[in-house]
Amino acid sequence: MTSAPAKAFQQLCQNRLFEGIGAKVLERIRPDVNILQLKRGDVVFKEGDLGDSLYLVGEGSIKISKQGRGGRQEVLDYVQTGNFFGEVALLGGQPHSAMASAAEPTVLGAVKEETFQHILELAPSRLHMNFLRSITERMRSVNSHFITEIMRSERLSLVGSMANSIIHDLKNPICIVRCCSDLIASETNDPRLRELTSMLDGAVDGMLAMTQELLDYARGSTQLNKQLISVWGILDELNQQSLRLLPGKNIHFVKHIRYDGNLAIDRARFVRMLSSLIKTWARHCPLGGGSAWRQNFTLQRLR
Repeated sequence: MTSAPAKAFQQLCQNRLFEGIGAKVLERIRPDVNILQLKRGDVVFKEGDLGDSLYLVGEGSIKISKQGRGGRQEVLDYVQTGNFFGEVALLGGQPHSAMASAAEPTVLGAVKEETFQHILELAPSRLHMNFLRSITERMRSVNSHFITEIMRSERLSLVGSMANSIIHDLKNPICIVRCCSDLIASETNDPRLRELTSMLDGAVDGMLAMTQELLDYARGSTQLNKQLISVWGILDELNQQSLRLLPGKNIHFVKHIRYDGNLAIDRARFVRMLSSLIKTWARHCPLGGGSAWRQNFTLQRLR
């Protein structure tokens, strides 16, 4: 960082913070303004850093972002040429509440607190007015963004409520199918028919589990329904959903089981995941082939 060269300083003099302030006043602070030449992606400050400077954008633009869901940076605003930023942390003596980085090649003028106080002494009325005008416009922009986010949140809440109602209604016909299946199974001695009703019961259980997951998601909460089940129990359910269809497609599924204990897992989700993998694999092997499942668990639980 060096004192502002002529060209860069002329750009900084056009900043809205200095609007109406005489050239003589600005010339007096010139040695105290430090120039930052930034490439795209260069970080000015990170969220949580102490604020010790106010920054004038002489050329380019600055991206203001904050860490959001999943640890990714969510863009809050862009500070364009002729504007300034970093004043809240500087005047409030607090850490920065967001990260600032160059959105493109950018020239900044860094003004320390002592220099800012010096400008206040030299041109108090103009600087106060420019500062308040900029802050007011920024607050109006923030309010507009906040209202937009509130409306978006309300729409998402409405979608969640509608999904809640639809899923509740969906459970009724599923339960009717289950009752009919149980009734057929109780009134027949045909082994084949009993096998089919058993498969139907399994499919109904899977549909009920998925609707419950959707319902929980609409309410904003999800949880695993862990229970102990043997590897062979998983294979029995998998056989009903997927494995029994493979021989007809000239696909052979070979099992290598070296663990006969129980696993603490969400049975419905785990079986559904394996079933999806098998169906995807079968779909991409139209000419048939072989598939092997090697199971070598040494732990009593899956985390």
